[in-house]
Amino acid sequence: MNPSSTVNAIVPLALLEAIRNLDTPLNDGLSAELAQETFTKRFGLTSTVAAQIERYRDMVGKATAVGLEEVVQVFRLVGRRADATLVYSDAGRRAARYASRTRGGSPSLLWKLTPKAMRRRAGERAAARAMVRIFGLALIREGTGMGLAVPESLASRSGFEGSGCYFYSALTAELLRVTSGFEGSMLHDRCRSRGDDQCRWRAAEADQRWQQEG
Repeated sequence: MNPSSTVNAIVPLALLEAIRNLDTPLNDGLSAELAQETFTKRFGLTSTVAAQIERYRDMVGKATAVGLEEVVQVFRLVGRRADATLVYSDAGRRAARYASRTRGGSPSLLWKLTPKAMRRRAGERAAARAMVRIFGLALIREGTGMGLAVPESLASRSGFEGSGCYFYSALTAELLRVTSGFEGSMLHDRCRSRGDDQCRWRAAEADQRWQQEG
């Protein structure tokens, strides 16, 4: 994460929306009374979270940034949950989709007829621009694919290196998917939680991922 004193409001918005999503009970046939009791015990469904979500949505609409320490506190709030990795992953994907919408417009017919390899490279460049502009992160080329190196992140600032890195894995993979049609995953080769000096990811296509796991 860029050592700035502010963070784009997309980040805390995505984190709180993910909390609310994970805390929303399924339609599992519970009685109305029991369902209401379960509802009131879930933090993501409280009026406090709802108010903060609306506040962050307003800030996103006005392109207003949020103080770094405030975002670190939201990030830390997620890290204390038993389902932290699920929330971080959901939030990363949400943040990527928010970021992709800032580009605006729909692909033209001519663009759709452009060779796939050309669309892929153009999409990767668009993803790189969005990562820098919105998240203060720099995508780098790793061989034939893209990679990400982060010396310091919200995960490390909040004390949740490891689980917090799921946010960055999901963010990068989803942004590449939306912009360039990437269908693989981000392999987290180096992590500060394992004693490395920085966190580092590289993109692996679906077939490469399964080859490594086999």
